[in-house]
Amino acid sequence: MAFLRLKEVPTWEEVNRLFEAVLDRFLPEVRDLEEMANIKRKVRSSVKGEEIGRGSYYGLREVVFFGLLFYTGCRISELLSIRKRDVNFTKKTITIKQLKRRKGKELEREVLIPPKVEEFLREYVLKHVSGEEGRLFEFSRQRAWQLVKELTGSVLGRELHPHVFRHAFAVQLLKTTKDLEKVRRLLGHSNYDTLKAYLDYTIEDMRDDLLKMFREE
Repeated sequence: MAFLRLKEVPTWEEVNRLFEAVLDRFLPEVRDLEEMANIKRKVRSSVKGEEIGRGSYYGLREVVFFGLLFYTGCRISELLSIRKRDVNFTKKTITIKQLKRRKGKELEREVLIPPKVEEFLREYVLKHVSGEEGRLFEFSRQRAWQLVKELTGSVLGRELHPHVFRHAFAVQLLKTTKDLEKVRRLLGHSNYDTLKAYLDYTIEDMRDDLLKMFREE
């Protein structure tokens, strides 16, 4: 199953390209797409004949959502479960409640707040998330999937499932650290079975190392 999904994993360059596209469509004064819809209705009523495409722009919520999806390795269900109290700006971490339990025990792990997302997250949490128990994202999994499909379809020309970004993060982390244990801990896996599939995607690193070894002989 993991191998089949990995066939569609975007490259890290594509991930960065997607986030750049999100930032290009970001309107700083808009909270979310619902507020954007109200603005569009007003514009349509005042600008006759001009059509403004749905999803053309993003609010602060969508920037934070995509940033955390792309750069934390979290499952979509984990992202949608994050509450205000889980975000620690002092430690620059987010506590993730894993929905998969082990022996009936609830598990937690910490992920780093991505540097390129930190200021957006800070503004969003402080201005728009009410109470310590407030969820960061008050929308369904179906809505999350729709946001991802719309963005990836328009930018990459193919619609991707949210879970592939967890794989992309894992592959890039493994390439960078070459440490399966770090990848396992950050993604919250209980063993290495799933992680072995990522090794196929780092073979170019081995090739580079081998070629370097032969050149030095």
